[in-house]
Amino acid sequence: MYFKNIYKDRILLSASAVLFSIIISDLNGGHDLIEWIIRSLVLIILFLMVQYSFVNAVSKMLFRLWAELLKFKSFACKYQLSFTGSVIRIHSPLGNFTHSWSRIEKAVLTKDFLFLYVKDQNGYIISISKSCKGGRNIRELISFVEHNVADVVRV
Repeated sequence: MYFKNIYKDRILLSASAVLFSIIISDLNGGHDLIEWIIRSLVLIILFLMVQYSFVNAVSKMLFRLWAELLKFKSFACKYQLSFTGSVIRIHSPLGNFTHSWSRIEKAVLTKDFLFLYVKDQNGYIISISKSCKGGRNIRELISFVEHNVADVVRV
């Protein structure tokens, strides 16, 4: 799932920042340089050994928490889509994401949905309902995608 990969990357980045802040703060501890290098290497090796299981455990815990919170109607947010000439923005319960139109590789139009395939490290699909609720003009979006982004395949 796209969101899991993004959150795993964010958790890994946060854990790496904590690791490097610990290493840098230990530099000011007044230790010998060789001692500091050995201590830092041991920390980095330990981090690399446990980072995969740590990141998976934290991301599973976060998604279970989100699943429980999304059961409450007062907490649940709906997906919102907005687009400009340069980017497409997705506001979801799991976060806000912005993509440039150049990352859209393919567009498919069906009876009820418009699907946009996003080129990324882990490619994923944005599905947009054709029902015009909330003032969204799907015809304008389809026209924009056809003229500026990619050919729309009609199924």
